[in-house]
Amino acid sequence: MRIIFKDKKNSSGTIKDGEIVLYISSRLPKAVQARHIEQLTQRLAPRLERARRAALSGQDPLLGLTPSPVTDDAALEAWARRINAQFYGFRMGRVRFRKQESRWGSCSGRTRNIQISHRLRGGPHELLEYVLIHEIAHLGELNHSSRFWTLVERACPDWRERRRLLRRYEEYLKSLPAAEGSLSTTANFSRQRAFAEEGDGRDGRL
Repeated sequence: MRIIFKDKKNSSGTIKDGEIVLYISSRLPKAVQARHIEQLTQRLAPRLERARRAALSGQDPLLGLTPSPVTDDAALEAWARRINAQFYGFRMGRVRFRKQESRWGSCSGRTRNIQISHRLRGGPHELLEYVLIHEIAHLGELNHSSRFWTLVERACPDWRERRRLLRRYEEYLKSLPAAEGSLSTTANFSRQRAFAEEGDGRDGRL
């Protein structure tokens, strides 16, 4: 476990490269810092243990998910344009994979470009599809209002379940040791597919 003291109001924690990482407010009294460390560790430790067990278990594929054949920008953009033409008809810019660690995808309201995290390249096809639809829907609604989710549901009726699985997948990736996590998503997916434990996938925060 790593503990990093930062000049910020709140304390928070996450799982990264196979270990718990805590960001503790340096503004707090020592006793409060100690309490935050204990509470965040108690919250995150079970998640890390579940992820490690799942990664080693060799279970069946993650609820039937399969590796995506979409592994390059040309195939990704062609797929996005087919989805857009079938369900939306929005004006769309370029669509590509980009190295993004903190988010799964992004959409620019100015350029109409869509970027999808490299972590989904060759990863679970159903999750890549959900993220792609999510970002295409942002071309119509640059927010997460009820109107936005109605757009998502038009092309992805089971988006709630896919979002839940995406959170589980993110938690799994964070549980991998740094060396293993640096492998390509495609090469690692045979082990990633085993990760199907329950949980909400969100980082701890106090």
